[in-house]
Amino acid sequence: MSGLRGLAGRLMPTSLGGRLLAGSALFTLIALLFTLGLMWQVLSRFVTGQIDQRLDNKIVALSSQLRVAPDRRITLEGDADGPPFDKRHHHAFWFIRGPANDLHSRWLQPSDFVPPADAEIATLPTPPPPIGADDELSALERDGRPQTLVTSGPGGLAMHMRVARRSIGGVPVTIFVAAPVESITHPMREALTTISIAVAGLGLALIAAALVQVRLGLRPLGRLRREVAAVRDGRAALLPVAQPAEIEPLVTELNALLAQNAANLERARRHVANLAHGLKTPLATLALSLERMPGDDGAAARKLATLVERRIRHHLARARAAALEGPARSRTPLAVRLGDLGDALARIHAGRQVVFALECPPEAAIACEPQDVDEIFGNLLDNAFKYTRERVACEVREVGRQTIVEIADDGPGLSAQEIARVLRPGQRLDEDIPGYGFGLPIARELVELYGGTLALAGRERGLVVTVRLPAAR
Repeated sequence: MSGLRGLAGRLMPTSLGGRLLAGSALFTLIALLFTLGLMWQVLSRFVTGQIDQRLDNKIVALSSQLRVAPDRRITLEGDADGPPFDKRHHHAFWFIRGPANDLHSRWLQPSDFVPPADAEIATLPTPPPPIGADDELSALERDGRPQTLVTSGPGGLAMHMRVARRSIGGVPVTIFVAAPVESITHPMREALTTISIAVAGLGLALIAAALVQVRLGLRPLGRLRREVAAVRDGRAALLPVAQPAEIEPLVTELNALLAQNAANLERARRHVANLAHGLKTPLATLALSLERMPGDDGAAARKLATLVERRIRHHLARARAAALEGPARSRTPLAVRLGDLGDALARIHAGRQVVFALECPPEAAIACEPQDVDEIFGNLLDNAFKYTRERVACEVREVGRQTIVEIADDGPGLSAQEIARVLRPGQRLDEDIPGYGFGLPIARELVELYGGTLALAGRERGLVVTVRLPAAR
């Protein structure tokens, strides 16, 4: 049993639509086969009944023509060999067995048919009387209704035979009237062939209708998938409540879950904001106190205070990204955001006349929180403006489900060993330029928190920073 279940599981399509279509096709096939079988039975009874009626009429005709001589010999008045009993190629014949002699169709040879014995005939089942039989037929069959016998005839041909026992002038006779079994099966095959073609066409039409029905029935699920994707990409906050009755409870539960997640997210953000506010004042007070501390100890303490402030900002950013549970519902357009950052930094470095070139499609967006976008690209663009000679170029392009941002400067660039160093917190290569060495590590960690990558590559003149982040569709 378990083996059959395993085989059925392997054969069953994995998609819901495929399962519905396979089930519909299977039950349609079973219903059509059952219909064909039922039609075969109905046709068999109808055609056999028609043949039996014609053979029984022949028995009645032969009974009316039979005469008995004083010596108990039987004879026929008139011609009993009308069509189809007159030609050998028709294969239909009649045979009468009397007490003193036998009579049969003219073309029938003695070797063509050997009538069964009376004992064999007595064992044949007697059919029930016909429903609504008229008085004339009942009178003619008062000695017993004809019985059916399937036997071999001329040339071994299968014959459908009707056998009746009659009493003519007090003399018992047995009348055999036969037609080829082919006369029953041939019209049945022809009729069933036509019916099978019609049933096959009906089956194909039913399967096509089932396919259309499955597609129409599953269309709300496809629409629901797109609506869930819109929520995930940040283009919608909740799912539309207007849904089919079967899907509406599921959508209600999903909306309740989304609302609960949004509430949890808001609480987490408030906690992070409260923590940032609670630490900001003590740190500011500490920084002011350390400003008045002279000597190397004061400088070291101020450096440590700045390090603490950077570390707090870093871990607050991580807490903010963790509260979002990933980038699923965030969406930040890049064109305006990067343009504002570039313009602000260009004004800060106005004395050096740095040119900022931005190439970004208007629709480009990433699945990140806006404040984290500012943190990531603010640090990267700030470094580029600090070290460039004349120009900072920023190019944005979308590849599949990712957005790639490349920031290139024409500064001194970095070697592979220097790239490995600057990605470690607190590491600086040029002490003459203001900074603490935390910008790149923080940017990289934030990028990785959103499932992206940050890579640095030196070139003949300058440095290229490549950021890959999930695109917001």
